[in-house]
Amino acid sequence: MNRTKYKNDYIASHYERINICVTKGMRDIIKDLATQKHMSVSTYIQNLVRLDQEGIFDTLQVAERHRAQINAIQGNTHDGYDVLFKDGHKIHCSTKKKVREGIISYLTQDKQRLT
Repeated sequence: MNRTKYKNDYIASHYERINICVTKGMRDIIKDLATQKHMSVSTYIQNLVRLDQEGIFDTLQVAERHRAQINAIQGNTHDGYDVLFKDGHKIHCSTKKKVREGIISYLTQDKQRLT
């Protein structure tokens, strides 16, 4: 087995690449901020996204016990919200209250399927 091919196949199946453009000088600022926190640039950016998601979870009053099973919540009060679960399931909700109800309903239904 070719070790390099194995690693490349693993990376291709488990990771996605994002290319971003920043203004001149911003790349060094981002690198410095990441280094100060002993993180790679990739980990630093992922951490910022997680913090942003935590803010959305707080705004929508998502229970702590459910957060670990949610990959992301996207949307707004005008267009509604998409809840993306870590298992790949997705629900669309029109209000904050329906987001909470939808999460509880899906996760409760998921537990019942496992038993």
